[in-house]
Amino acid sequence: MANSDPANRDDVAMKAAETLYPAAIPALSPDKASAPGDRVFSGGNVKAIIRRYGLLALFLGFWELSGQAHWVDQTIVPSLSTSIKAIVEMWRNIHLGLHIMISLTRVVLGLLIGLTVAVPLAFLLGRLLPKVAVRVNALLQVFGLINPYCLFPVFVVFFGLGEAPKIAVLAWVSLWPIFFNGQSAFRSVDPQLLKTARSLNCGSLTAFWRVCLPAAIPAIFNGIRVGVEMSFFILIAAEMTGATAGLGWIIHNSGASYQTDRIYGAGICVVVLGVLINRFLVVIRRGLLSWSEALAPTWLQFSDTAPKPVKKSVAYAWCLIFILIMALGLIQIFRAENLLIDSTLTPEYRIWYK
Repeated sequence: MANSDPANRDDVAMKAAETLYPAAIPALSPDKASAPGDRVFSGGNVKAIIRRYGLLALFLGFWELSGQAHWVDQTIVPSLSTSIKAIVEMWRNIHLGLHIMISLTRVVLGLLIGLTVAVPLAFLLGRLLPKVAVRVNALLQVFGLINPYCLFPVFVVFFGLGEAPKIAVLAWVSLWPIFFNGQSAFRSVDPQLLKTARSLNCGSLTAFWRVCLPAAIPAIFNGIRVGVEMSFFILIAAEMTGATAGLGWIIHNSGASYQTDRIYGAGICVVVLGVLINRFLVVIRRGLLSWSEALAPTWLQFSDTAPKPVKKSVAYAWCLIFILIMALGLIQIFRAENLLIDSTLTPEYRIWYK
């Protein structure tokens, strides 16, 4: 039989998957991708920009005006320009970029640990042991609803002070959205795809890698994005306890000395960092998973038209850059443990020594 030829088996499986899984067909036609209306500053896009960012611009303008007009006490709510000046000052004096890399590295390490645990567990309970999943579902739902900051002292007891409890609580936060999204996706894999794989003499492991995992990756990716957002919520609180560096450490120490401009400046950095990571994940998804579904516009676009798929080479390049940043962040985390602290001689709280 032709289908039993190992050389043609993968091609046959892919054709069968494309036939049975219509979402694999790219939804964006060439005409739409090259439409002249996709120019950033065309008439329709200007209206889209106003709709998407008008309220944000009004909020930022009101924030700045309220500070400059002294409608509020600037020692409590500094103006936007004052907060930005604080960011520049922190970048020059206390190496803000290194603190940002350290916080980002902690988030990514926790996310990777959570992903490593969540995906196999989701496949086990979603596909292999559905009866067990029914019995443990209530318990897992309770675990997922526990406030992670309440568990931070418990992680400190188990892992001690240092990086381990911070990364553990971030892994706990990111684990549950990835697990629940993955479990639902594995459970709803098209049975026809599995029948096709079995007809091609695919074993269980091959069926997992070639059928189940590709079908579940879009949902898992959604869980990753949710996990990243939740990790940033808990990151600041985690870095306020027993940390030697990071954005949460800056906020905690600035609050102790009532330097509110630094508090707001570090908060702006957290928001911008979260937006950039979200954008990074969107680019990676468009490059690696453009086959999974129609590409919908995001709030980071300048138009209402469907976005163009990203080339895989571009996605891989961004991944490489991100890995390099993580490597630098790991180096700075190890250095942060040996930083020389002299808060009595300088208002900067911390000096980073070579």
